[in-house]
Amino acid sequence: MKIIGYLEFEGKSIEKQIELASTLKVDELIIRYINEDTKISDITAKDVKDINQLLKKERKAIYAIDPLIDNYDFNNIDTVSLVITDYEKAINAANLLRVNNIVFRLPIIKDIITEFDSMKESLDAIIELAKRSNKTLLIKHEKTTTSNIAYIIKKYNNIKNLEVTFSPADAILNSDSPLAGYRVLKDYFNAFIASDIDSIDNPELLGYGRVNIIDLFKRMKRDKYRGDVIIDERFVELFNNKEIKKVPFYKKLFNTKSLFDKYLEGYALRVFPNEKEKLPTINDIYLNQINVINIVFNR
Repeated sequence: MKIIGYLEFEGKSIEKQIELASTLKVDELIIRYINEDTKISDITAKDVKDINQLLKKERKAIYAIDPLIDNYDFNNIDTVSLVITDYEKAINAANLLRVNNIVFRLPIIKDIITEFDSMKESLDAIIELAKRSNKTLLIKHEKTTTSNIAYIIKKYNNIKNLEVTFSPADAILNSDSPLAGYRVLKDYFNAFIASDIDSIDNPELLGYGRVNIIDLFKRMKRDKYRGDVIIDERFVELFNNKEIKKVPFYKKLFNTKSLFDKYLEGYALRVFPNEKEKLPTINDIYLNQINVINIVFNR
């Protein structure tokens, strides 16, 4: 079992991401950017040489690239054409890096039963690109239901070029039960996102949210799960969210704390139970989450 992560929270430079992987003891990375201005799909041969040297130095590897291609409207011919071109570009980047996995976002789905035939042409085209280069498209479990994902994978006869990364938090966000979602998808994923969320859908430390992640971990251990674990990048989004750090002017008169301050204090109680005044950094939170995963799965 490997620990995998998006590691852009000290900046988008590939050097920072790889260094952070060593600091946090993350085994492999998912890469979206190589610097503040360059997405992974835009890499050059020189970039690849530099990246490989850094990976070799820190003894790390790239698990997948995420070209940040959004869920698309399969009824819009121009949009579909652009999406196919973007995935072709991403696959070329994966070939340069000798990376097998590419994060894939499904089209926008309202009714999979009635819409599948209409979206199949675009799916066929993207999957064919992956097959030609012997790549695997990892369906990102977001903005869609577990039943939609399972329906599509079954329609493609569970081919090796199409898998899913299961996210229990996203199951809830799409009105699914995490345990039911796990039962539906367990035969189709080799990596899952260790994620939990609170009552207003912000990230929560594992075991303290509404995902019921401990029961899910027990089920996975019972089923002898041997895949990999992806740490939840939502904490990065929370730490970078300027809105929740704001305090309305009139509340400043009463020394009111921001929502972000309250989150930090809540996390501190669990991350540093014996150090009352210490507030966790983003690194502390990820070290805590990785430690939980190591304990649960006896790593």
